[in-house]
Amino acid sequence: MISRRSRFPLPVLGGFICLTLSLPSSSFASGSPPSKVEPPSSSMPASILPPAKPDSAAQAAETRTRAKQLYEKGYKMTKEAKADLEKGKDKDAKKKFEKALKEFDQATQLWPELYEAWNMVGYTSRKTGDLKRAFAAYDRALTLSPDYEEAHEYLGEAYLMSGDLKRAKEQLDWLKAHNSEEAVQLEASIKKVEAGGSAPKGGW
Repeated sequence: MISRRSRFPLPVLGGFICLTLSLPSSSFASGSPPSKVEPPSSSMPASILPPAKPDSAAQAAETRTRAKQLYEKGYKMTKEAKADLEKGKDKDAKKKFEKALKEFDQATQLWPELYEAWNMVGYTSRKTGDLKRAFAAYDRALTLSPDYEEAHEYLGEAYLMSGDLKRAKEQLDWLKAHNSEEAVQLEASIKKVEAGGSAPKGGW
């Protein structure tokens, strides 16, 4: 007679054992959280890191410094050109004014709020015969700095060159009202024109 234990074949018993071993542990089954998984390292290869943002303040300061350097370079050329005019070297003076104009123009492109450079764009444009551009540049300079005395004086000179004595005198009145030393030169130029002369080609 075969005993009751022998009724379960060995394969069935083996399957029962495997099922038992595959059951989750008591800690997981009871609701305990699994062991903590460490997050991935925050360090990333340099090749896939996002590019650093440029320091806009430092970049702006560098741009303004460059604009000032261009302005100073142009101003030096302008002084040399004025000296040539006083010596009667008109052609040499014009070439230097043209070179200076390029420096001032670049300065305004780098720093559009640099009103001194706009004023000198007007001055060198006037000296090279481009009154239209000169007026536009003076207007820009005075929009940025309405009380810029030198621009008022140069604008008065430009009006004299264009034959507009009335507006030249308006600039003179403004300068006198502000006790500006620039009034002296413009007044001398106006008196010369009123006496029958032409607007000066010299240093102003």
